[in-house]
Amino acid sequence: MKITKIETIALRDRPAGARSWNVARDRAGGGPGIDTYDETVVRIHTDEGLTGIGQVEAPSLVIDAIIRNSHGLEQLLLGEKPTNVRRLWQKMYDATGLYGRHGVTLSAIGAVETALWDIAGKAFGKPVHELIWVPFMTAKVEADPKLSVTPYATVYPPGGSIAELRERVEFAVAQGFRAVKVEEWPGQFANVDVETDVAVISAARTVLGPRRDLMIDVQNRWQEVAQALTTIRAIEQFRPFFIEAPLPPDNLEGYARLAAAVDTRIAVGDWGFTGRHEFRDVLERGNVDVVQPSAVRAGGINEIVRIAEMAYSRGRLCIPHSWCHMVGVAAELHMSAVVPNMPYIEFPVAIPDSPIISELIEPKIQVRKDGTIEVPNRPGLGFELNEDVIKEFRVEPY
Repeated sequence: MKITKIETIALRDRPAGARSWNVARDRAGGGPGIDTYDETVVRIHTDEGLTGIGQVEAPSLVIDAIIRNSHGLEQLLLGEKPTNVRRLWQKMYDATGLYGRHGVTLSAIGAVETALWDIAGKAFGKPVHELIWVPFMTAKVEADPKLSVTPYATVYPPGGSIAELRERVEFAVAQGFRAVKVEEWPGQFANVDVETDVAVISAARTVLGPRRDLMIDVQNRWQEVAQALTTIRAIEQFRPFFIEAPLPPDNLEGYARLAAAVDTRIAVGDWGFTGRHEFRDVLERGNVDVVQPSAVRAGGINEIVRIAEMAYSRGRLCIPHSWCHMVGVAAELHMSAVVPNMPYIEFPVAIPDSPIISELIEPKIQVRKDGTIEVPNRPGLGFELNEDVIKEFRVEPY
């Protein structure tokens, strides 16, 4: 079996009720909506008819250029055997080393690698989690993959008022989620004052009750450690599971100071971090409690397992990011099945919803009544693209 083509699939949708909005103006005025959802999917084709899918959180035109330029990833992989996943990852990483190694090039490599694992699983008749399992070299860790994993719901946007926030958190609870993440937003958390922060988190905790976990994403809004300390200490009474991205992503020394000063877990890793070398800095210089490599940005499935192992050896958690990228969520299922320090994966509750999120892959990923998701035992990732959605929402890379 040989690789014959790598396809870039750009999708765009303006969901019902959305309006066009400028981010800067919206932050000043507290606008309510999402303009468009944009998704970039990668599909690898082979001469035996097997295909594999991956996804990347980056502009489709950029990913298309990285894949299809005269020295790009497609040229590197044409004619290669797709089941040699780790070797092909190294081939791509080495060949792009002068201009890649981090950032969007590594993100593109990760999307291709996810698609390769999908093909390998189909070729061997095994789910991806059976192929990526590695020993973490420690006792008291189960050798068998988990049969189910636990998602947390990212409710985004959280709404223009506390009343609307409560409704949206209630919606997530009604879906069965055991944990919910609240995002910063104009007029709400991390954008007004400490009193507002306390009111927002108090409302969310009241809806969740005492037995569900509450995550909080600051999206880098705080500019100094003292500011972060003030709010975290004020809301610790509501027992947040972690505080995500409280400071600008490059301020690792600030993260270390903050993590040492509070009992609440500090998390980081979504905002542009890619690859194990960057996450080594996050763990050692930033001293954070939770690393959040993105399933659609951090270099692929194997790379995130390696990052999780680094975190485990330091007594930290790895909880991957994916937000609204459902092929990334599918990859998270397989990673979480074999990684012992991955208690949650991210799952979108997008408001408004869009078919390029909730209907992108088949069968749909279902959250069960007990708040868990069954790990698929089907070959590969266990999901295929919904061709009706692809046909309706596909656009040229832009």
